[in-house]
Amino acid sequence: MKHVFIVTFGRTGSTALLKALNAIDGACIRGQNGALLCSLAEAAETLNNSHKERSGNRSLLTGNPWYGIGEADPEAFARSLARSFERDVLNPPEGTRITGFKEINYTDETLTDRSFDAVLRFMLRYFEDPHLIFLTRDPEEASRSGWWQDRDQQVVIDVLEMTIERFHRAHAANPERSFLIDHAEFDRNPAGLGPLLEWLGEALPVDVLANCLEERLLHLN
Repeated sequence: MKHVFIVTFGRTGSTALLKALNAIDGACIRGQNGALLCSLAEAAETLNNSHKERSGNRSLLTGNPWYGIGEADPEAFARSLARSFERDVLNPPEGTRITGFKEINYTDETLTDRSFDAVLRFMLRYFEDPHLIFLTRDPEEASRSGWWQDRDQQVVIDVLEMTIERFHRAHAANPERSFLIDHAEFDRNPAGLGPLLEWLGEALPVDVLANCLEERLLHLN
């Protein structure tokens, strides 16, 4: 099964993009889940690091504080977390051939660089045929939209600029498995999603995309 992960921040048009991708036959890409996968990736990485650092002959002794850590299987644990997430959180219906989700909690003030890298590694390693979509929007424009307006504009702009830099670095590190797109590319322009769909190996009529993107008017300021 193909897995699509929309990595973004708030007020980028991600809900409209989600609706457009779900118009693909056999697609079931879910919305946000409170950055749950970040927590699972952290758990997998914690076990992996503990296993590397603490396993050894001494850990086989019952008097050792890390008794039994060498018997843990970090790889099996991580794969079981990914399977459980797909089955019990995404829960795609029968016949689904593309699943995944979108999440906005990837700013540098909500997720450290280490945690961000960890969740991307988890997506790429433990889900079949993974595709990362990094979705951005002009920081100044986003800062005037939705709840961002309730905060100091310059602080918001700084946060979003650093987050966009983070996305660019991640895309450069995984060019074949990721796609970088900005809100302006498809804002009032359904054809702007053409390159993304081509990268995904999918296609949709422009009129279908246009209907999906009308949600932008209801969701974005």
